[in-house]
Amino acid sequence: MPEFGYGDRQGRERSSSRSRDEGRKHKKRSKAEKKAEKEGKRKRPRTEADAPERGGGELTAPVPAEPRAPNDQAKFSSWREEVEKTDALDDDDDVDGGIVAVETDEDVERKLKESRARREALIAKWVNRGEDGGIQFENTNTPLQDEEAGSDNEEVTAFFAAKQKELQNAKDAMDDDAIAERKRINRFILEARGEKDGDMFTENTEAQEALQKKADNSAAISQTGASGDDWNDAEGYYKAKIGELMGGRYRVTDDKCGQGTFSNVIKAEDQQNKMQVAIKVMRCNDMMRKAAEKEIELLERLRDSDKENKRNVIRLLRTFVYRGHLCLVFECMWDNLRVALKKYTKDKGMSLKAVRAYTRQLLIALQHIHRLQIIHADIKPDNILISAGHNIVKICDLGSAMELTEVEVTPYLVSRFYRAPEIVLGMKYGPSSDTFAMGGSLCELFTGKILFPGKSNNDMLRHFMEWKGKPPHKMIKSGTTWKQHFDENLDFKYLDYDAVTRKKKTRIVSDCSAKKSILDAVMQRVGTEKQKSEDREDQVYVKKAKQFADLINQMTMLDPEKRPSPTDLLKHPFVAEAWPAAKGTPASKGPTKA
Repeated sequence: MPEFGYGDRQGRERSSSRSRDEGRKHKKRSKAEKKAEKEGKRKRPRTEADAPERGGGELTAPVPAEPRAPNDQAKFSSWREEVEKTDALDDDDDVDGGIVAVETDEDVERKLKESRARREALIAKWVNRGEDGGIQFENTNTPLQDEEAGSDNEEVTAFFAAKQKELQNAKDAMDDDAIAERKRINRFILEARGEKDGDMFTENTEAQEALQKKADNSAAISQTGASGDDWNDAEGYYKAKIGELMGGRYRVTDDKCGQGTFSNVIKAEDQQNKMQVAIKVMRCNDMMRKAAEKEIELLERLRDSDKENKRNVIRLLRTFVYRGHLCLVFECMWDNLRVALKKYTKDKGMSLKAVRAYTRQLLIALQHIHRLQIIHADIKPDNILISAGHNIVKICDLGSAMELTEVEVTPYLVSRFYRAPEIVLGMKYGPSSDTFAMGGSLCELFTGKILFPGKSNNDMLRHFMEWKGKPPHKMIKSGTTWKQHFDENLDFKYLDYDAVTRKKKTRIVSDCSAKKSILDAVMQRVGTEKQKSEDREDQVYVKKAKQFADLINQMTMLDPEKRPSPTDLLKHPFVAEAWPAAKGTPASKGPTKA
């Protein structure tokens, strides 16, 4: 199901080439003969021999599918059907005057190129449309209209001003003990993630250990009189069973969708409305229960401030306790963007139109989170979910999120590849650290490569300076850890490994100027063919790609004070300006007037 245009393209091209080679070996057939042969294949009746074997050797009659209205069929038709139509057109191109024409290598190459272009155009069009996957998902998505993207109209401003006043009053009423308790929970969350996720949250440069080994799902869970050992593993994760009814309402359909530091995730069918939901089952641990209660509080605040569900933050539907586990029920999405990037693009990057659509939605989500004085503190592709139709994305996993009053300086907050420089240097951080992480994530979606793949905080600084140059001296000295990375002259102390002895050694680097360009990385992904093309559509694509590079540059500015807010970024031309309609005509070569 390669929605973004890479998954099975090469296989189809190889198959297409083999078909053409074999076709040349046979005598030419008339168009009528080819059509009759295709009709014969379509109308071949299904026999018992074609039916799959059932238990006991019996054949079971297939259940007839419920007929769908013609309009519905057109509405829910897959982009694959349109691709098949274009493939059929390719086959018809071989016919000239009622016979199959012999193709040259140049003809084959030309048709492959045209086919690729048509497929990419279709996939880009279907980015903003859903597909009927055969499973019912609760439709909780009501995206903003275009004109609302970056607006700060009076109603919205007044609403959030009132919310901020309520929050401030609540903070004033909170005593020092309550604040200290919340900070203690935050420290526990960070330490637990460091232990679980290895060097993504710590300075350990050894190979990261595998995630928690999968539970043994072959053992049935006793329904009556069983002890916790029967349904919990050694680390307190719940071992769900397919078909199990949780909380008297949710029938488990997938017992291992994912597992994190504090919980595992399963999918189930809500028996009341027959909709699919995702259930986050917290581990049996007192501190983890407190961490979950804190996350629930933030999720409910975000949900209650978004009554119409327009702000692209995952929606918490309800909570319940089951066999000692606190369970959070969420709207069901397809998967995260990390999975989509690997599965559909083989880490080559998504289409620019898809990235633009996701960029706008994710900036709206950040705007909503930050307006409520919350820092997400773990933005990355893994924590961005995508809908079954691949047209809507939502920020999820607020397990590390905190209010501004709970901020404590630490150099290990956020997964390392997306960690902002102010965090690395031990400075006080704020909402703009989320903006930095989102910039790195969006760049990765398009290029398919991690922008700052540092092996440690020291190595992260090296990557920052390779792309962006040296941070301001004032910024460096305001951090609590700057002496670990810079000497008294503010030259960089790079912690390297000796290739022979494999021991750590420190190299002093005086030239910390930028050696790479985000614009160059983006244009490399675009390709030289599009950049040199005189086709109007290609030129529009290149223009939007340059705008995208500028957006990423702004989002990843090293100085957090100069980093634009999500509200400002929503006004950036890459997001605010509509993608011009393609005319398919070459642009004029002559000079343009001002």
